[in-house]
Amino acid sequence: MNELREITVERTAALHGEYPRFRLMARIEHMVLLITFTILCLTGLPQKFPFSPISTGLIDLLGGIETVRYIHRWAAVILVLGSVYHLLTSSYRLFVRRERMRMLPDIKDAYDLRDTVTYNLGLQDNPPRMRKFNFGEKFEYWAVVWGTAVMIITGFILWNPISATRLIPGNWIPVALEAHGWEAVLAAASIVIWHLYNVLIKHRNKSMFTGTLSHTIMEEEHLLELERLERGGEAWPAVPPDVLRRRQRVYFAVASVVVVLSLALVVWMFTFESTAITTLPEATRDVFVPLATPAP
Repeated sequence: MNELREITVERTAALHGEYPRFRLMARIEHMVLLITFTILCLTGLPQKFPFSPISTGLIDLLGGIETVRYIHRWAAVILVLGSVYHLLTSSYRLFVRRERMRMLPDIKDAYDLRDTVTYNLGLQDNPPRMRKFNFGEKFEYWAVVWGTAVMIITGFILWNPISATRLIPGNWIPVALEAHGWEAVLAAASIVIWHLYNVLIKHRNKSMFTGTLSHTIMEEEHLLELERLERGGEAWPAVPPDVLRRRQRVYFAVASVVVVLSLALVVWMFTFESTAITTLPEATRDVFVPLATPAP
């Protein structure tokens, strides 16, 4: 049924000068990532820069530091679950649909980068002919993978500092804090400066919402993919129904076990210690009283 729906969408889009770009589940993943990333930035960066007037105002607006911390950690849990879901959907495309891993960089990406630079400098007449995912999009994708891994590991350490010191030296805790905070700054800056410019300002690319891309953008940034589709190539490889069902049975059996174990791991990671969530109350009396000087 899903395969028939995808073929229908593909043909309808082509009739209107649009070409298939992202499937429905990929668009849902993107929206989940967009929402969780925004929440994590709005609740995390004020904690990174607590003395900024903007930070204090935002924390007050969200209900205080305790509320901000809880929101931040629940958004982190959703980010982790979303990462697990992405691994599951990627493995489905790889092992069930037998699709190529188009996000893996190769030597052509290096040539495309070189040719893009020389073209922009006026040293080359024509831009490079790029595939469905060009070198810039692959760089962004793997930057998200790397950044998410760093944030999950360091976030776990900061959420469970006492338990973490059973495995790592205590002086690694402030290292994790710095890595967590500055990786967040780097991620937010790259999204605002690079991703939003390339997607919304440069082209007004709405493919993550519509699932399709216009002929103009395809011609400029994905010419090889455009030519392939116009030659009658399928957006996604077809699999014989009987083969697909056999592979799905095996996949869903394994995936069910992975999902249960992943949920158990997430619950374990984020529930056995609450040290970093609780804010100590402000002291209402002296905590240090000097000894009285004995009378001579």
